[in-house]
Amino acid sequence: MRGKSNAYALGVLTAVFAVNQLDRNILAITLDQIGTEFALTDTQLGLLSGPVFVVVYVLFGFPVAGLAARGNRRNIVSAATAIWSSLTIAMALAQNFAQLAMARLGVGIGEAGAVSPAHSMISDLYPPERRTSAMATFAAGANIGVLLAFLVGGIAGQAFGWRWAFVIAGLPGLLLALLLRFTVAEPQRADKTTAVRRGSLFLLTWRTIQNDRGLFHALCGLTVTGIVTFGALAWNAAFIMRAHGLSQSQTGIYLALGVGVLGGLGTWAGGAIADRLGADNPSWRLGVVIAAILIAKPFSIGFLLFPSAGPALACLAVSGSLAAVFWGPTYAFLHARVEPHMRPMATAIYMCAFNIVGVGVGPTFIGLASDMLFAGQGARSLAYAILLVQIAGVWGAWHYWRAMRTIAQVPEPAPQPA
Repeated sequence: MRGKSNAYALGVLTAVFAVNQLDRNILAITLDQIGTEFALTDTQLGLLSGPVFVVVYVLFGFPVAGLAARGNRRNIVSAATAIWSSLTIAMALAQNFAQLAMARLGVGIGEAGAVSPAHSMISDLYPPERRTSAMATFAAGANIGVLLAFLVGGIAGQAFGWRWAFVIAGLPGLLLALLLRFTVAEPQRADKTTAVRRGSLFLLTWRTIQNDRGLFHALCGLTVTGIVTFGALAWNAAFIMRAHGLSQSQTGIYLALGVGVLGGLGTWAGGAIADRLGADNPSWRLGVVIAAILIAKPFSIGFLLFPSAGPALACLAVSGSLAAVFWGPTYAFLHARVEPHMRPMATAIYMCAFNIVGVGVGPTFIGLASDMLFAGQGARSLAYAILLVQIAGVWGAWHYWRAMRTIAQVPEPAPQPA
């Protein structure tokens, strides 16, 4: 029975993460509509997609992680889900850029209040030898959320306007918040040591990461990979519509199927392959991440440079299926090398760096480059701007390689009974 209850809890947490990503990424498919209504530049749209989100994450991420280390994680995730869903609906009421930015701040509460406690719950639900697969299943929720974001934003946004798209996106989270609160039990903690002050816990966790070369390089790899991930999520839809002439609904449906479905399958399969190969050689748990990044790179470039829509979108389908493979192995690697009571704070540190650099730099840099460096290239200005950030992907693969080299030097913990 415990296995079934664990699977149910993982399923609900994955659904919560999917809704988080729906509410976060629906902005991407509606950027041009919002920009047209409020006469916003690409730079302003980049700021709305990136730094506005990061502000709240930085303010809330570490306090929530400290609370999750000793409080009820299920209740924290449930409350965060209700808050960010309500503020997503509030986006529909915005009348200017400042109001858009204020409502958008609420989506940052989603990852600050949901991901760290959820990761901690999953690590207590699953033993180390199954944790990468479980983390990858949770991460696949991001692809499901992207699928829903592009479907809702593309179809509903074109049919009813971007405001109704945000209302539709916000409603499921309110229901899931109740479902999580009243049908999922708080997992028993693997480590009862919770009497650590928040400030001490942050410093202890940061020093642990800083002093472990594998964890430090994995942090760097995740951080710079985020530049590519969030830059593409924010701007790919606008690029497709501008460069290839697809409508908003056509673009939404394609991205939902190509990136959402294939990306979810790729993320889940990457975790399963990492666990299978890692059973014989633990280094492969991160080796799979390196392979995915390097294989995806030529296809990402092809998507941006092919002049015809067919070959370009085919390349995007391949690169999109590999885009989030890094997620499950990275956090399973992290949780295997820190003490259980550090896991929420360790996740918060990783997520904070991921968001500050990835969300803060990626979308904004692309918007600035499109406006200032490639302004004379017309619809292709976005292509060249997005192409510049692909360099960060190779840089990230190098850091993951450095992290992988440390795995054999530090024995993994012995498997624990489920």
